Amino acid sequence: MVIMPKPNRRFWLLLFAAMSAAGACTSSEGGIVPTAGTGGGAATTGSAGTVGGAGTTGSAGTVGGAGTSGGAGTSGGAGTSGGAGTSGGAGTSGGMSGRGGGSAGTAGGTSGTTGTGGNAGGSFGLAGPSRCATANVALCESFESGLDSNLWKTTKAGDATITVDAVHAARGTQALHVKTTAGGGSNFAYIKETRSFPATNNVLYGRMFVWFEDDVTTDGHFSLAEGAGNPSSLGMIRFGGQFKEFGVGTDAGPSGDWTDHDNKRVPSKTWVCAEFEFDGPNNTFHVWWDDMERTMLASGPSKHASFAMPTFTSLWFGWWMYNIAEPQEIWIDEIAVDFKPIGCAQ
Repeated sequence: MVIMPKPNRRFWLLLFAAMSAAGACTSSEGGIVPTAGTGGGAATTGSAGTVGGAGTTGSAGTVGGAGTSGGAGTSGGAGTSGGAGTSGGAGTSGGMSGRGGGSAGTAGGTSGTTGTGGNAGGSFGLAGPSRCATANVALCESFESGLDSNLWKTTKAGDATITVDAVHAARGTQALHVKTTAGGGSNFAYIKETRSFPATNNVLYGRMFVWFEDDVTTDGHFSLAEGAGNPSSLGMIRFGGQFKEFGVGTDAGPSGDWTDHDNKRVPSKTWVCAEFEFDGPNNTFHVWWDDMERTMLASGPSKHASFAMPTFTSLWFGWWMYNIAEPQEIWIDEIAVDFKPIGCAQ
């Protein structure tokens, strides 16, 4: 038998150590400490911090830029449409101040109401259609159907003529036309009605639109309307004028013959709205020109002690210049009669 020599002790120690080191690489238990070192590599998970990069989504704040849509506020500029307020300029229609109002209306709508004479009544419906159908009065005459012989009795004398024509009309297309060439007490024409009587409480209102073609040139006494009783023992009560101005007066009976006149000249070539009141119970007169009372024409016993109104049974409208020869030509339109105030707008 062969006996191997006994290895050196150092040899065996080295061999053992080498074998121990090789087995440690496969030992799960022995790997806890060393492998934990590699686990530190998991710190790469920290790279997930790049998720923080998602903060770039913060750049979506540019969506805030959509605030530029606020610029659409420029559409507010449409407020310029407010400029349509210039349509207020339509006030120039105020120029329709009537046939004699003239260009003053171009100053705006309000100037249309400050024209001359009766044409100040743009609101009165001048140059518009007749308003008789809606006037709500005892009697209203527009003359649109001519002169109704069942309502009106015509009286004329001398060279005076009385017709209905379309030369001038306050409303609608026709008006009553009275003309005298010589004038004077023997030349007159008028239409008289009795249908409105008896007047309620013996209070009588008359309203008419009057156009003088020419200026009144003399100081003669004239009448445009007259109320009377039957018999007329208490006189005839008149609205007309004297000294080229409107006036009120009476004739015959205990009331005497007198005329109170205004201080404003009667205009020509323009429509005047005139309204009078004959107040029987109080024996007083009142007159309005374009709905403004003419206080100088408020008359009665305070001015004429013996004055008394008759019990009215008739009323006429027309033209009569009593004491001076003066040619005249007038148109009368939209006559209204009632027992309460009428006004120019009806």
